[in-house]
Amino acid sequence: MKFTKNPKFIGKMFDEISPTYDRLNHIMSGFQDVRWRKKAVKYLLSLDKQYYKILDLASGSGDFGKEFLKLEPDRIYSVDLSLEMLKINRQKVNVSINQQIKADSENLPFINNCFNLCGIAFGIRNFEHLDKCLREIYRVLNKDGVLVIIEMFKPQNKTLIDKSFRIYFEKIIPILGNSVSRSDYAYNYLFESVDNFLTVDYFINLANSCGFKLIKKINNFSHIVHTVYLEKL
Repeated sequence: MKFTKNPKFIGKMFDEISPTYDRLNHIMSGFQDVRWRKKAVKYLLSLDKQYYKILDLASGSGDFGKEFLKLEPDRIYSVDLSLEMLKINRQKVNVSINQQIKADSENLPFINNCFNLCGIAFGIRNFEHLDKCLREIYRVLNKDGVLVIIEMFKPQNKTLIDKSFRIYFEKIIPILGNSVSRSDYAYNYLFESVDNFLTVDYFINLANSCGFKLIKKINNFSHIVHTVYLEKL
């Protein structure tokens, strides 16, 4: 099957796998994805910043948004292409300050300079036109606003990847994920989306060209999963 990052395809795919998405993510990462989100928020708390308005972009079911509550914001906007994921988000982050919105990352329905923080966990590699999305995020962040990304990037050097992990990620995860989610393709797309994504350094350079500066980069796992903290200049 030929995969695409067209928003209609992405939204439909996540609608289909939404009932099992959280459970599979936690199991397949050994619950490390939970720890990475917690560590990201802990680091954000260490910065001398206030996070009154937070954009949880590609929010999915709300795992990152739930952690963002520790930042004591006035408002969180959970934005995603999948209505089914947003329904789960509403149940998981069931507080009045969290508002769910179906929207495309290339055309955000917000005024300029209105957010202190934008967070994207395991979603940015699904954006069709990454430079356009980064410029749109830049537009809605205020000056000195923070963009935090947790993502699986293409490794700089594939020889660094343990062969057993490569087999697990390329062969076992698609079989397991597709079987449990009852999808014919979603977890094949997962591997392809990482294998064809940017390296973390290439991504940082792209973000720099869109007006962001790097605050910190953390290698969470095997030079694949990184947390990247950026600031709007």
